[in-house]
Amino acid sequence: MRPSLASLLLGVALLIFSASAERRIGAQALNTANGDELQPRRGSRKQLLEWEPVSTADGGPGDTFVPQGGEGSWESGGDTGIIMIHACVMSKGDVVGWSARNMGLQEYGSAVYNATTRSYKQLLDECGVHDCKNSFCGAQTTTAKSEVLIFGGHADHINWFRSYDHGTGGLWSTQMTSGRWYPGVATLPDGKVIVVGGVADSGKAGYHVEDDRSVDNPSYEVYDPIARKFTGDNWEMSEQLAAAFPIHTYPHVLLTPDGGLAVSAGKLMVKYARTGPTTFAKTYDYPSRPGAPWSYPQTGVGALLPMLPPYDQLFFLAAGGTSQDRAKVGTPASDAAEIIELTEGPEASWTSVGPMPYPRVMGDALVLCDGTIGIFGGAQEGLAGWSKVARNVDYGDGTSWYCEEKCSKAEVEVFEPTIFDPATGQWSEKGTLATMLRPRLYHSVAVLLPDCTVMMAGSDVTNDKTAEIFSPPYLNKGPQPVIVEAPTVVTAGTEVTVPYMSPDPVQRAILIRNAAVTHSMAFDARALWLEVVSNTGCELSVAIPGNRNVLPPGMYMLVILSDKDVPSPAQIVSIP
Repeated sequence: MRPSLASLLLGVALLIFSASAERRIGAQALNTANGDELQPRRGSRKQLLEWEPVSTADGGPGDTFVPQGGEGSWESGGDTGIIMIHACVMSKGDVVGWSARNMGLQEYGSAVYNATTRSYKQLLDECGVHDCKNSFCGAQTTTAKSEVLIFGGHADHINWFRSYDHGTGGLWSTQMTSGRWYPGVATLPDGKVIVVGGVADSGKAGYHVEDDRSVDNPSYEVYDPIARKFTGDNWEMSEQLAAAFPIHTYPHVLLTPDGGLAVSAGKLMVKYARTGPTTFAKTYDYPSRPGAPWSYPQTGVGALLPMLPPYDQLFFLAAGGTSQDRAKVGTPASDAAEIIELTEGPEASWTSVGPMPYPRVMGDALVLCDGTIGIFGGAQEGLAGWSKVARNVDYGDGTSWYCEEKCSKAEVEVFEPTIFDPATGQWSEKGTLATMLRPRLYHSVAVLLPDCTVMMAGSDVTNDKTAEIFSPPYLNKGPQPVIVEAPTVVTAGTEVTVPYMSPDPVQRAILIRNAAVTHSMAFDARALWLEVVSNTGCELSVAIPGNRNVLPPGMYMLVILSDKDVPSPAQIVSIP
C-alpha cells in the first residue's frame, strides 16, 4: 500500500529525496481555535530525479528559511493601459488583460502587455475581448491553441460566453444556459471545460444576500470548444454549493489524477467522479478546511503543489483568508496554511504548515520556476470588495493615493511576497524578500512570465494602470541555463529532447501551466516535475506524461534547472 500522505514534512510538506537517501518525519496533531482537528500523518517518498534539495534541515509548522540568492528585486513594469483585473499568459509570452467597462482604453478595456518591452497596445476595438458584453467578474481559461475562453460576466451580460483567438484575433460569443457571476472553471482531460457555480445576479455574493437563495446558481455546465456548444445546466454539485452559500463564489475546481474533480467552495470540499462526457456525481466529502470559509469575499489563496512522477498523488495548499467568519472592515486576516492530499480518498485530512510570515487576505498564489509557491499582494485586515468610505492608501515609495469612491475594504497592505518551499515545508522568513512599491489590493493580478519573473498589475481600488516585475532570488544564485530550441507543440505521452547551454550541470525540468487569473483565483493552475530520460550535458530528454488527467490540454512553460536550482527562461509549449 502506498503512503497515504507521502512526501509531507511533518505530515504536510512534500519531501523531495535524492535517489540515494530518504528521510522520514512525523507530524503532530494540531488543533484550531474552532475545534477542527488537523490529523497527524506519516509518509515518505523518493524523488525520481537525481538531485539534492538545497535545504536539508528538518522543519516544522511555521518554520522559515532565508532564500539563497538574496532578497530578489522589483522594478517598474510601466503602463498596462488598463486596470488589469483579468490576465492570461499566451503562447508568445505576452499577457492579454481586460478590465470592467470605463477603466481605460475606451469603453471595454482590453490590452496586450509585453513584459520584455514594458509596453502595451490596445486589443481589438472599443469592445475588446468583452465583445461589447461586459465580462467583468467572469472566469476564464486558455487553450492549447492560444485561445481565451471567458465564462459569465456582469449585469445584463452575466450569461454570456466569449472565445478569443489570440493568434488570429478572432472573437466569437454566445450565451450560456444560465447567468454566472464569480464561477469556477477547469479544463477536463478531453479539452472540454466545466464552469461551476457562481451567482445569477451581479454583486449578490456574501452575507448581505444570505436570505435570498434566488440569486444562487448551484449548477454546473460543460463547454465543448470543438463543437462550440454548452451542455445545459446540471445539478449534481448543488448540495455542496447550496450548503456553502453565500460564501461560495469563485470555487476551486481541481482536476484529479483519476479524471474526477475536487471542488472547494466556502470551506467545504467534495470529490466528484466523472460519470459521462458532461456529467459528474458526488463520491465523498473531504473534511472541511479548518477556520472560516475562505471563498470570496473572505478570500484566501489555493494552489496545487507541483506533482512528482508517477503522478499518483496530488496535494493542495490553502492559505490565508479572513481569520473570522462574517468578516468586515478591520477583521484580521489569517496566517493559517494547510495542505490536504486530494488523492488519499475519504481518509484525507488537513495538516498545518502555518503560520505564514504575514496574515494575508486577497493575495495571489502561483508556482514559481523552481517549484516553490509565491504568494503576493493583499492585505492584513478586512475582506475583498468595494467600500463607500473614502480613504488614503500609502505606497512603498512615500507617495499615496486618495480614494473617493469604490475604495478597498482591506487595509494594512502587504508589500513583501512570501515563498513556500514544498521540499521543506518552510516559508521565507519575514523581511528577507524585496518589497514592491505599489499596493495590490482588490482586482489585481499576479502571473509568472516566461523569463521566470512575476508580473503584478491592477488594483482598481487604487486606480492602478501599471505593472511591477519581481525577480525572485533564484535568478541571483548563478547563471541561468538556456534552452536552445524546443518544439512549440508537444504530444502527451512522448519524450521531448531539448538542446541547452549551461555553465552548471542541468538536472531537472518542470512544466508549469500558463496563467489565467483574476480575483485571487488561478484557474487551471498546475505544475509537474518531469522524469529525466537522458542527459548528455548538452541535450536533455524528458518524458511528457500521457495521463491527461494530470496533464489536461493547454499551454505550459517548460523550464530546466541547474544543480544550483537556477531556472532557465521558459519555452512555452502547447499540449493539445
